[in-house]
Amino acid sequence: MQGATVLLHSLLGRPPHLHLLRPFSTSGRVLGYKLAKNIKDCYSLLGIAEDCTETDLKESYIRLAKQYHPDSGSKTADPRKFAQVEEAYRTVQQKLAKEKKREEVEETEEVDVRVDIKHTAPQHRQYIEYEGVGYGTPTQRQKQYQQYRVDRAANRVVDYKISKLSAMSESALVLQEKRAARKVKITQVIDRMVEDMIQESMNNGEFDDLPGKGKPLKNREKSEYNPYQDTTTHLINKILNDNGFKPPWVELEVEVRDRIKELRRNIDLKRAKLGPEPFSIKHQRQWNVFLDTFREDITALNKRIDKYNMVVPIMSKQLAHIKADREVAKVLEKFKAQEEQGQQQRIAVEQTEEKPTQEKMRWGILRHWRFTPLNE
Repeated sequence: MQGATVLLHSLLGRPPHLHLLRPFSTSGRVLGYKLAKNIKDCYSLLGIAEDCTETDLKESYIRLAKQYHPDSGSKTADPRKFAQVEEAYRTVQQKLAKEKKREEVEETEEVDVRVDIKHTAPQHRQYIEYEGVGYGTPTQRQKQYQQYRVDRAANRVVDYKISKLSAMSESALVLQEKRAARKVKITQVIDRMVEDMIQESMNNGEFDDLPGKGKPLKNREKSEYNPYQDTTTHLINKILNDNGFKPPWVELEVEVRDRIKELRRNIDLKRAKLGPEPFSIKHQRQWNVFLDTFREDITALNKRIDKYNMVVPIMSKQLAHIKADREVAKVLEKFKAQEEQGQQQRIAVEQTEEKPTQEKMRWGILRHWRFTPLNE
């Protein structure tokens, strides 16, 4: 590091000044003070060193303008950040211009001290040409002057673009604020106008003849109500349903549930037809044949349930298998309970019929004892 410093000192003729860039944020905290009074923050904002050239300054500004200008179409476009970048650029540009002018004044003073132009020999007047630009032979100075004119023209083009971007940014900010204010104003006007129209219609009695006035809203059926479904989806499903268009899994679910009800109804009717237990040999044979057919139907039904569970989109809508033995046991227990209940009712009726007979016998005995003479 020390050897590099000595080498730079020998090449530049002065000790090198090394500046480290510190991070600078363009957030809202910069808006509370003037960037023009904080030159170090201006350098940090532009991302350049304090000993930079005008070329470095302009390249940095163009890069940041492409990044933050509101009309650049970039995702990072921000009018406020661009305004800060522009202010920093102007401040640093003025500082560099002052330094350049001060250096030119110092060089002029040194030349005036060493050489008096009035007493310079005619052969040295060639250095007065080309606006005092360049050094060396006249040919070299001419080439240097041409390059200087090219650079000066490029700088003027850059300055023009920068001024144009600045004007566009200011107009874009103003236009954006005007659009936002106009949108809010239009919304408020529309809301107020609608409220006024509704109030006027109510005062004129236009809402008095509406059907269902004073009555609660008609509730939708439970099968149609879904609190997690938006209105558009509900209307689309209702239109499809009214026109006979249903998802395959819905039709399959209806088919499976209807088949379950049919099989349960058939086994109930068959058991009621056979009468009370114990069965006769003929009835027992019929019951066994019916149970074999019932189990085959349950097996086919379970296959349909498997197919339904494969296509249904909702896990909670899946169905469990139907067990034939459990269905048979339910039917037998049901009819057994009915037989026991019927038997208890018959016993209660018989007891009710026997009670009046006993009462009549008791009153007959008492009547005979009361009216029979004692001598007998």
